[in-house]
Amino acid sequence: MAVGESALRADAARNRERIVAAATEVFAERGLEASTAEIAARAGVGEATLFRRFPTKDDLVAAIVAVQFEESAALAADCLEDDDPWRGVERFLYGMAERAAVDHGVAGAAKEKCVAAPSLAGGRRRLIDLTSQLVRRAQKAGVLRDDVAGQDLMFLMSAVASLADLPFPGLRADLWKRYLGIFLDGLRPEGTTKLRPGAPARKLIEAPEVDQPAAPAG
Repeated sequence: MAVGESALRADAARNRERIVAAATEVFAERGLEASTAEIAARAGVGEATLFRRFPTKDDLVAAIVAVQFEESAALAADCLEDDDPWRGVERFLYGMAERAAVDHGVAGAAKEKCVAAPSLAGGRRRLIDLTSQLVRRAQKAGVLRDDVAGQDLMFLMSAVASLADLPFPGLRADLWKRYLGIFLDGLRPEGTTKLRPGAPARKLIEAPEVDQPAAPAG
């Protein structure tokens, strides 16, 4: 590869990273209604550059979610190195919940538009694999109830993230910590009752069938 071509590719990669980082910040602050002009300005690029990389906002949100999957997987892998299996689960859930509370603008868009996109299947699969390892390790140590699955942790995080959208002014920004504490207590094995229904099937999360018509009633 020629030196000039290599430099152009490196510059394009840097531009892409700047755009995704800027969009994450802007969407978190202002929601999906934020303009592409504002995102481009914060990234230090022209709108034409942004549109070459991301023709639509959905493309941009998908890129943000892909990065978040990578960061979440890195967090889970780090928590697996914790000597205390329960603390590993706790650290993962707190880290994920804190990010969700900050990035709720992006989280809402992701939930509605692309979190189940086929292009993100690899990231979902890796994250579920890692959370499943966290769960199994804690269960083997006897500190986590035995009817919890790795994908349950992802749904718990969705529930905590939804607190950011409650329409009540004056709520504390860290209110999520209270409800995460309740969730964590519920994950302990002591005094549990059988969970019904069961955990959602992994295949529904890893490779969901999106935009499928509902089955007729009866």
